[in-house]
Amino acid sequence: NGDWGRQSADLQKLSAEDQQRLMQVMMEYMQSGTKLVEDGTFPTMTTFDMLMATKHNFGISSTTDTKDLLEKGDAESFKVLESLPGPWHDAKTEKDRIQLVRETQRELVAGRDVFQYANWQVKYGDRGLSSNIVVPTVASVGYGAQLVRRFIPRVILADPADAERISRTHVRKEGNFEHVIYDSVLSTTDNEHWKKQRGHLSEVFLPLSTLAEVLPVSLDRAKSCAVRLAEQAEAGAVDMSDFLLHEAQAQLQLALLGAPQNLMEATNREIRAAFMGDLEEGRVGALCEAMTEIMKVTKDSGALPSDGCPVQGPLSRAVHTSGLPASAAYGNMLLILFAGHDTTGHTMTWLLFEAARHPEIQSRLHAEVDAFFQHLGGRDPTYRDLGSGKLDYLDRCITETLRMWPAVASGTYRQLQFDDEVTGPNGTRVMLPRGTPVNIVNWPRHRNPALWGADADEFNPSRDFAQEELARVGCPLAARNPQSDRFSPFSHAPRSCLGRNFAQMEMRLILTQLLRDFRFSLAPPYDSLAGMKMSATPGPGDFHGVNRATMGPMDLERRTEHYWGTRHVYALKMKVERRR
Repeated sequence: NGDWGRQSADLQKLSAEDQQRLMQVMMEYMQSGTKLVEDGTFPTMTTFDMLMATKHNFGISSTTDTKDLLEKGDAESFKVLESLPGPWHDAKTEKDRIQLVRETQRELVAGRDVFQYANWQVKYGDRGLSSNIVVPTVASVGYGAQLVRRFIPRVILADPADAERISRTHVRKEGNFEHVIYDSVLSTTDNEHWKKQRGHLSEVFLPLSTLAEVLPVSLDRAKSCAVRLAEQAEAGAVDMSDFLLHEAQAQLQLALLGAPQNLMEATNREIRAAFMGDLEEGRVGALCEAMTEIMKVTKDSGALPSDGCPVQGPLSRAVHTSGLPASAAYGNMLLILFAGHDTTGHTMTWLLFEAARHPEIQSRLHAEVDAFFQHLGGRDPTYRDLGSGKLDYLDRCITETLRMWPAVASGTYRQLQFDDEVTGPNGTRVMLPRGTPVNIVNWPRHRNPALWGADADEFNPSRDFAQEELARVGCPLAARNPQSDRFSPFSHAPRSCLGRNFAQMEMRLILTQLLRDFRFSLAPPYDSLAGMKMSATPGPGDFHGVNRATMGPMDLERRTEHYWGTRHVYALKMKVERRR
């Protein structure tokens, strides 16, 4: 697998010392995955650690290696590239094709891939953001000693009917996340293994059993986060992206994992820095250390004290009693810590961003939240209260945020389980062969004016959502999944997001506390975005989300430079003022 390691950077642009260090990192990374499978040894280097250790020079293959990958591509792949619109048709020479493949990798590493796809849909398709296109790229599949890189044609599905049908019918994943979260419920390509995992883990998110049980812990943390925000606001502008990601991670560890408060506080920032790949804030190895401690503590303890509120973490219990192999148990815990907080934290951040850009919307939210607490008459909200209809406008604002700024903008990656047709140019039907990688992207469907109207790029909570699209807390026993052919923030069933019900509960507990006490406005330099239109196809210098598995707001003040280009992290500075 040394060949795979050489493809992780353009080695000709690195010093001999850096080349040697890179190869050592890659060897440890691959051995860690192998040992996890062979004897259950926890990794000493995850993908997140490896990316920081290599300074994000991993994701783009060199010119020479890209050429080799193209030469090894099978005839079926090139046939798919010719069957649908896309940039491949403009790449006439070998040099053009190598450059194109490296460009798709660069935009992925930089967090701009969904915007690149949207621009290509408009340029090459005949139905704008409804166009299905195909892009040439390189994918890493497998993990440990089985880790390989392949040249693939990835079909970007944006036609709403195709997106929903393929998502529901072809449930096998592509395999491009196995090297990140191992054999987890999200990444496994084995459908039977997925069914077993999902069946075991789904009990954790039943509304009126498990979620109602952990709500007191979640509510206590939501109350304390309002106190913490007041303290931070006294010092000036607050980075609400960092604040809410911290709170989402805290909620997850305390309520779902049942981790002790001191462990959560000790690991929160370094875990988040590793997931973000922040070279300034992160430390190589910190995530593995935190994971080892969390796996040990949550397994060894029966009922863990969480600041005086005894709760046995239901998700920890499910992971450790599942009887699944170590690669699945570790992968699921890693998945929970990453996707379980990033998606929720980003959604709350984007909602406050739009509330700050639209004071009339924020005022209406304040009025609704005030009426909600007045209705409670001084008691704490229950799970049923959150789904009672008393927070209808907040429900709509959350739904509109999930539409306009989907935390999982990339949607879901699938592999066709049998030959199937999708819509091609001029409404023709194009047959794709079994095994074709398909990316059902949320971004273009959620921003498509043909599906949402001329105001698709505007934040409008009062838009005409179908009832099945509204994001609400499911009550009393229903696990609700907001979805339609044009809207799938949590993906379509049957492989929809397991944690969506906890996320819906958590967001309402936190946001009601914050909106009751505070008024939010954009702080410099973000105040320049107040009246700006946010296009689905932003240009190179425009503000946009940063999409790396999950999409958060772009830091306007800090970025890192790499041999391949610029990389942004997340940030959103806001002025926070007390309402009373």
